[in-house]
Amino acid sequence: MSKLTKYKFSDLYEMSSGISSSKEQAGHGSPFISFSTVFNNYFLPEELPDLMDTSLKEQEIFSVKKDDVFITRTSETVDALAMSCVAVKDYPKATFSGFVKRLRPKTTGIVYSKYIAFFLRSKYFRKVLDCNTIMTLRASFNEDMFSFLYLYLPDYEEQVRIGDLLYKWK
Repeated sequence: MSKLTKYKFSDLYEMSSGISSSKEQAGHGSPFISFSTVFNNYFLPEELPDLMDTSLKEQEIFSVKKDDVFITRTSETVDALAMSCVAVKDYPKATFSGFVKRLRPKTTGIVYSKYIAFFLRSKYFRKVLDCNTIMTLRASFNEDMFSFLYLYLPDYEEQVRIGDLLYKWK
């Protein structure tokens, strides 16, 4: 295995909050990434199971692109905080929930999306979150927490080999 390189999480990804929607918008319209879709999947499903009535402007602001990482932003327990899900393709017209954060890569060739999907669900990363979360009434993943987390990654080619193998296995 190659040596690991330390990266500041916030240097690799730009964080955005999701859409605030009303009950009346739900169940019809365009594809929508819900909290439960992110929580229950390493990768976004081929077809998103939820719909939300959104405008073209909202679809632009809260877009879903290949390699985006979605992370649950709040939880009643620390071990359910920051569960992640990765987009392996573009989802035209799709938007994402306000209970989710989108991490969009700032660069290419440093992080392989299929690798990071498994890394962010690993026992190691879950322990890092556990050690860095302050629990009040609810645990929360926010910009402050994001800004001081680090990733230790093998070189890109090694990530591709590992990520593709785990993806095929999963």
